[in-house]
Amino acid sequence: MAEGKEKYVVCNADEGDPGAFMDRSILEGDPHCVIEAMIIAGYAIGASKGYIYVRAEYPIAVQRFGKAIEQAREYGILGENIWGTNFSFDIDIRLGAGAFVCGEETALLESIEGRSRKTKA
Repeated sequence: MAEGKEKYVVCNADEGDPGAFMDRSILEGDPHCVIEAMIIAGYAIGASKGYIYVRAEYPIAVQRFGKAIEQAREYGILGENIWGTNFSFDIDIRLGAGAFVCGEETALLESIEGRSRKTKA
């Protein structure tokens, strides 16, 4: 288990690289596998919260991932005391603007927190 009081799992599905479409295709085609992976990662590090960062230009991916989150909550694999255990984990979606800089960890986290990254010229 990772050190620290609060821990988070962050999945960067923004695809800042030009011409990259693998994240969008998995979110549109099998979003449950991403949810399952995030739950496993959360359990492994002792996190109770996950964020998936998706570019807003992928509305089908966002819609399908949102629906998969709802289904996971209904089935009891997301939320409080998953399957009657003391492990709780939930996921929120954060929409990005498709900025290449969000491939860098601190820029991604600042965007998730609602802060923009200022660049110096």
